[in-house]
Amino acid sequence: MKNLKNKKSIIISSFLILIIGIFNLSNPITSKLDKLNISEKEVSQIYSSTIDVHKDLIKKIKNTNKIEVYHDYHFDNVEDINPITVSDKNIINDYLNLLSKDIKQSTQDLSGSSINNQKLVFYTDREKIEVNYSYDDLYNFGFISYRNKDIYLDYDFFRLISNTGRYSPKESNICDDVKNLFKKYNWTPSFLIAKHKVKICDDLMYAPEKGIDEVYWAYNLQLSKSINLDFSNFLGKEVDAEVYYLLEPLPNFTYPIVDTRAVVLKHNNKIIGAYIDSDIINRAICSLDRKSFDEITGYILEDYLIENHIDKNSKLNKEIGKLSIQKIIETYYKSQSDKDVNRYLSTLDMGAIVSLLEPDNCDIKGELFNSIDKKHDIFKYANKTELLEVKDNDEVSGMKEVNIKLNILKSNQITIDKGIYDMIVNMRKNENGVYKINSVGF
Repeated sequence: MKNLKNKKSIIISSFLILIIGIFNLSNPITSKLDKLNISEKEVSQIYSSTIDVHKDLIKKIKNTNKIEVYHDYHFDNVEDINPITVSDKNIINDYLNLLSKDIKQSTQDLSGSSINNQKLVFYTDREKIEVNYSYDDLYNFGFISYRNKDIYLDYDFFRLISNTGRYSPKESNICDDVKNLFKKYNWTPSFLIAKHKVKICDDLMYAPEKGIDEVYWAYNLQLSKSINLDFSNFLGKEVDAEVYYLLEPLPNFTYPIVDTRAVVLKHNNKIIGAYIDSDIINRAICSLDRKSFDEITGYILEDYLIENHIDKNSKLNKEIGKLSIQKIIETYYKSQSDKDVNRYLSTLDMGAIVSLLEPDNCDIKGELFNSIDKKHDIFKYANKTELLEVKDNDEVSGMKEVNIKLNILKSNQITIDKGIYDMIVNMRKNENGVYKINSVGF
């Protein structure tokens, strides 16, 4: 069923975060040594010998001039993976520095959400050294396997492995002004992910008629202003947007999100803006000085945008404000089958709009945000539907849960067949007292 977006809807992301929290509280990972009932003395001996193996590995690979990275979520057999070759000396040094950090005395078991037994190959002038690795991206830990020892490393090492495939172009010289900016706030850029020429919107007032780009620039302007980079004087101008992968993890308040990337805006080669972004659903992560959006503005993201960046003269917003809840839901489904992007946007609350900014991970051109006013592919799985029944429930803190019975007349998805389904539409009251759709699910 096409929800607010085909991947990672708001309700799914919220549920995932909840599940992670529950698992962390009620189902901590048990260690291999606990199961084997090994004494503390034996643990100490194992750890000591592991340190010796780790030191030997560091010595062997210190003159590495090339690394082959075998990494793919879809293959268990490492021989089926085409390696990524890293020859950039700066990135090689990032690998070596992270690998050389003090190892952890840990024996955690991998969960079901893990990358198992994949491979790194380090090339020196004299030899090549193969190292296997496994890591868990649910609980954020990992280890390398060398000479029959599992060496637990800082998770930043495995984040770098998983993101190396995004390294583009293949030779990336990070300018001194960018390095100095990040250094000022204790960030380390490893490589350039992408560079795009983009036009900042003429204004920052959101209206469904215009698309959703204004939303992206409105909230990131606040993150950038936190470090005194105010790019509001460049509205309507074309700028260079450079996307960098950073070695340090995100602040603790973003957990379980840890991967870090930053966007630097330049005009005529001068830095005019910068912020920490994410290519997942909750786009407004933090400023370079590690302040959250609500810490900077005093608002949660959706409330800030509603109060400060809604175009009160929007024709579509006025039209949708006159409709009943049933008619809004009917419009939501009909606009998808009609491929009417702007009317579809008019049915959505601001939280859903922010989620639509998530770029298509398969489209490098979408590294910044998904400009859906130009990309109608959000409707490629839209079904033809008939709304049979609507049960409007009571409001709780501005939210309303509406139960509907939906007849799918024609399905364009392999995940759902034609037929009648009971579904839940979560709606949120906006500043004019109009309920709009936040999420849809079963």
